[in-house]
Amino acid sequence: MNIQAIFNVVGVLLVLLSGLTLAPIGVSLYYGHAPIEGFMSETLAFGWTFGLSLTSGLLLWKLFPSGLAKLRDREGFAIVTVSWLSMSAFGALPFYLSGACPEFIDAFFESTSGFTTTGASILQDIDAMPHGILFWRNLMQWIGGMGIILLSLAIFPMLGIGSFHLFKAEIPGGSTVEQTQPRLAETAKILWKTYLTLTLLEIFALRFAGLDWFDSVCHTFSTVATGGFSPHNDSISALNNVYIESIIILFMFLGGINFALHFQLVRRNFSVIFKNPEFQAYCAILLVGILFATWGLIQVPGNGDAGHAFRSAAFTVVSINTTTGFVTDDFNVWPEYLKLFLVIIMMVGGCSGSTSGSFKVIRFIILLKIIMRELKNLVHPRAIFHVKVGDKTIDADDLSNVAALTFLFMGLTALGGVFLSAMGVDLTTALSATVASLFNIGPGLGDVGAMGSYAGIPAMGKGILILFMLLGRLEIYGVILLFLPMTWRK
Repeated sequence: MNIQAIFNVVGVLLVLLSGLTLAPIGVSLYYGHAPIEGFMSETLAFGWTFGLSLTSGLLLWKLFPSGLAKLRDREGFAIVTVSWLSMSAFGALPFYLSGACPEFIDAFFESTSGFTTTGASILQDIDAMPHGILFWRNLMQWIGGMGIILLSLAIFPMLGIGSFHLFKAEIPGGSTVEQTQPRLAETAKILWKTYLTLTLLEIFALRFAGLDWFDSVCHTFSTVATGGFSPHNDSISALNNVYIESIIILFMFLGGINFALHFQLVRRNFSVIFKNPEFQAYCAILLVGILFATWGLIQVPGNGDAGHAFRSAAFTVVSINTTTGFVTDDFNVWPEYLKLFLVIIMMVGGCSGSTSGSFKVIRFIILLKIIMRELKNLVHPRAIFHVKVGDKTIDADDLSNVAALTFLFMGLTALGGVFLSAMGVDLTTALSATVASLFNIGPGLGDVGAMGSYAGIPAMGKGILILFMLLGRLEIYGVILLFLPMTWRK
């Protein structure tokens, strides 16, 4: 294991983080909130974060040679995991130093939830938070949505040599993600240009729909990143505007699509998009889910308004399936079968190569086709059947990867539920908090429901959920590798 290369890249990313803190410093100076009693002002908290991250980053960057030309996959996974941990730890400093989160474990939880675009929060009175802190929460999600490493590949050409190992280790979807250009730096730039375009389009759309600039920017950052942080206690329901909800639904949908398809859209290759089997399944899941949830809400006694039911169902299904986590309705009071349905679609997630978290649609397609192949083999034991998605035959290694990842997701979900239950958390909250963290969704059921908070989870439980958020964002394998002795052997 090339430890020096790990420290070198972490140093570069901490320098990048220090630059990112300049934006919330500007916001905090503009609004000029009084400091929370007993703590420093948010402006000073961001100033300390800027200084500490810049100094630490420069020391690591200059003291350790990069060695990126000789990177292997193991170093790539280690760099990505350590980088996300470091960014989350330093990103927690403004919350902790300003008093927004007086306990560091809470600040670390909020920061990790932001960078991993999970959207789970321990804050109980979000509206009372200073504007700089609120802006920082949403900016973290926007950066984490496309990926910290991917941003560095677009900005720092020095990471271009041997950096495919970092790209492969970070991008959700594994082998289903393809480079759109031969040069990785060009691929990173195209993806970030697409991301920036979506961001600017939504900001202006929300501003035109009636939101002020601050709310427009904050909600856009979390929408295109499918993160779900809102600067309001009641999330999107606080806005109560059907036009704003429609705009957010559209951009949540776009955020859940493979960004390689956005590239095809720019090139007007519409046939490639509409013939993509994952995109077709993604659209079908959303359409069927919205119709089913609308029907279920209409059946609730005293809730015969089909228009309101459709509005609530459309927003909730798209938000949960894309793992954004915005809410306009408290789905904790929905019928039990609808809550179970939401849990199922939140575990499916959006497309591979998107900002969406969770298991990804393509893996569910492959998993279903594996089951169908086994059923065919029972009827025709001597026949040989291949698993195909569209025109592509999935090789045996990818099939094993999907099966193993399914087991890991399910096993970790059960394990997390057991651990949290042992700490005194009720079973519904324990299981849904585990699923919401591991699958990077945010809101769950029970005490961590749509209008709830993770503040009541014990400190050790928050530590477990922090680990689960990182496991989910980096799709488990990269984090687990760090705990295996063979990873560190020469």
